[in-house]
Amino acid sequence: MSITQRLMLTFSLLSAALIAMVITSVVVVSNFQARFQYVQENTLPSVLDIGKMIDGSNTLIIWLYRHQNTADASGQAEIEKEINTVINRIATQNQFYLQNEISSEEDRQISESAGTLIQTLQSRLPAFLESSRAHNNAVALAALRDDNGVGGAARQLIALYQKQLGVNIDVGKTLRKENDSSYYQTLWTLIGGSAVVILILGFFTLKTIFSIRNQLNSMRQTLETASEHLDLTLRADDSRKDEIGQTAKAYNTLAANVASSLAAVEASAQSVSSASGQISAGNEDLSSRTEEQAASLEQTAASMSELSETVRQTAENTQLASQLAKNARDISEDSQSRVNTMLTTMSSIRDSSSKITDIIAMIEGIAFQTNILALNAAVEAARAGEQGRGFAVVAGEVRTLAQRSSSSAREIKELIENSMQYVETGSAQAEGVGQNISKMTEAVRQVTDIVDEISVAAQEQAQGINQVHLAVNQMDDVTQQNAALVEQASAASQSLMEQAASLNQLVGAFTIAATSHVKSAARHAAAPVTPIKTLRPVPAAAAVSDNDWQSF
Repeated sequence: MSITQRLMLTFSLLSAALIAMVITSVVVVSNFQARFQYVQENTLPSVLDIGKMIDGSNTLIIWLYRHQNTADASGQAEIEKEINTVINRIATQNQFYLQNEISSEEDRQISESAGTLIQTLQSRLPAFLESSRAHNNAVALAALRDDNGVGGAARQLIALYQKQLGVNIDVGKTLRKENDSSYYQTLWTLIGGSAVVILILGFFTLKTIFSIRNQLNSMRQTLETASEHLDLTLRADDSRKDEIGQTAKAYNTLAANVASSLAAVEASAQSVSSASGQISAGNEDLSSRTEEQAASLEQTAASMSELSETVRQTAENTQLASQLAKNARDISEDSQSRVNTMLTTMSSIRDSSSKITDIIAMIEGIAFQTNILALNAAVEAARAGEQGRGFAVVAGEVRTLAQRSSSSAREIKELIENSMQYVETGSAQAEGVGQNISKMTEAVRQVTDIVDEISVAAQEQAQGINQVHLAVNQMDDVTQQNAALVEQASAASQSLMEQAASLNQLVGAFTIAATSHVKSAARHAAAPVTPIKTLRPVPAAAAVSDNDWQSF
C-alpha cells in the first residue's frame, strides 16, 4: 500500500468519524433549538400574558373597592368606565390566549373555565354597581367579600390564572429536564466515539511513520555518502513500490543524467575558452564605434530639447488666448441675455401702462357719471326747498370731488402716455443694442473657434515634437547602454575564459563512470572555431531610413 493510499484511508476514517459527530450534533442541537423555540414562542409569551391577566384581575378588585368607597356619582361613573375597560381587556387577553398559546388540554380547560368565569363576573357586576351607587355599603361589601358575589368571581379568576401559570412553568421545567438528559447522553456518546477514532487513527499513523522513517534513513545515508565524496556512481534502494521507491528511482536517474551532463560541460568549457578570446577582440572594435554614435545622438537630443521648449511655450500662449476669447464670448452672451431681459421687462411695463390707461379712462367715466348724478341731486334738492338744503350741500361737495377726480385722472393719463413714449423709445434702442451685441457675440464666437483650432494644432505640433524628442533621447539612452553592454561583454568574455578554466577543475573533482564520453567530448571541443569578422563602420545618416521616420 502506498503512502497516498494510507493517508487517504486515514483521512477517510477521520472524515467518517467527523461526519457522524456532525450529524449527531446537528440532531441534538435541532432538538435543543425546537425545545428552546417552543419555550420562547409559547411558554414565555403564555407566562407574560397570564401575568397580565392576573394583574388585570387584581386591578379589577381595586377598582371595585374604589367604586364602593366613592361617594361622588361622577367619580363612580369614571370608575365604572375603568371597570368595564379592565373586564373587556381581560376577556380579550383570555380569548387570544385560548386561540394562540394553549400548550395542553389542561391549559385549554383552564382558559375555557376562565372565559365562563368572566361571563359570570359580568353578570354579577350590575347588582354590585346598583348597591354601590345607592351607597348600600352592607350589600356592596357582601358582594365583594362573598364567594358568590362579584369579588368572589374575581378572586376565583385570579386563582385559575395562577393555576394556569403553574401549568406553563411545569412545561418549561419538563423541557429543561429533556435538554439536560439529551445533553449528557450526547456528551458521553461523543467522548466514546472520539476515543475510538483516536485509537484507530493513532495505530495507522504510527505504522505509516515507522515505515517511512526506515526507508528515508537508508536514502539519507546514500545521499550523504554521495555528497561527501562527490561520487555519482552510488545508487539508492528503489525496490519499494510507494512514493519513496519512486523518489529513489528518480534520484538514481538524476545522478546518471548529472554525470552525463558534467562530461558534456567539461567538453563545452574548453570550447567556450577558445571562443571567448575572439569575442573579446570584436567587442573592443564595436565599443569604439558605439561611443562615436552616442556623441552624435547627444548633440541631436540637445537641439530637439530646445525646439520642444519653444513649441511648448507657443502652445501655452495659444491656450491662454483661447481662454481669453472664451471669456469675452461668455461676457457678450451674458450681456445679450441681460438686454433680452430688459426688453421683456420694458414690454411688461408697456402692457401695464396700457392697462393703467384703461383704468384711468374708466375712472374718468365714473367721475363724469358722478358729476351728472350730483347735478341731478342738486336740482332735486332745489325743488325740495328748505328740506333739501343739506342734501344740496352734499351734492355740491360730491360734484366738486368728481371734478377733481376727473382732472387728476386726465393728468395721470398724460403722464402715462409720456412714459409709454419713453418706454417705446427705450425698447427700440434696447433692440438695437441687442442686435449689435448679437453680432459682436457671433464675431467673438468665430474668433474663439479660430483660436481653438490654432491651440489644438499647436498642441498636436508640441506633442509631435515631444515624441521626436523622446525618440532621440531613447536612441541616445540605447546607444549609451549599448556602449556599456559592449564593455561589459568584453569583460564578461575575459571572465568567461577564466570561469571555463575553473569549471574544468571543478568537474574533475566528480567521480564519473562514463569516461569514454568525456574523451569524445574533448575531441569535439578541439575542433577549430570560425573567427568573427570585423565589422566596417556604417555612416550615421544611414542608421534610420526615411520610411522609419515616416512610420514613427
